[in-house]
Amino acid sequence: MDVANTTLRISPRINSRGFCDFCVVWFVAFPVLLVALFIVPGLVSYLLSGSWRVGVGVPVVIYFVFLAFSVWSISISSEGIQFNRWLGSPKFLPWGRIASISVAPRWELILRGWFWPLLPAREMTASLTSLDHYRITWDTGFCYYPPADPLLFEEHVSKYLPKPLA
Repeated sequence: MDVANTTLRISPRINSRGFCDFCVVWFVAFPVLLVALFIVPGLVSYLLSGSWRVGVGVPVVIYFVFLAFSVWSISISSEGIQFNRWLGSPKFLPWGRIASISVAPRWELILRGWFWPLLPAREMTASLTSLDHYRITWDTGFCYYPPADPLLFEEHVSKYLPKPLA
């Protein structure tokens, strides 16, 4: 088997990583995001239009926009990292553009990955964990990704990354 031409697909971790992680996601992050992304825009659109259909329609549209920008998996190859999604950037990062990949602290992920900017967020998976996300930094930005198998992710990234994982 030719290792140089193989591509490894890594899915995001969806489930929480323990009780504390569950509580942080469901009782801190989720309520803030629910209010900011769906309830406030729906309420404002209802108040401006006077139509409950518009008030419900706006959050539905926002949900579909989120789905379009969501990353369903990444693919790691000798050329770089492919972000598998319909819309958004990056879609592909060659290894030469990647400055670093490191484990992101929980607080950083919540503040800079989930809360700001809201759309498009820098962490665009359906992940319900705030642990073991990796910050992928390139020449013009950064994003976060929660691999389902962090050790497999690190093993394959370290094969191609010019600098070791931080």
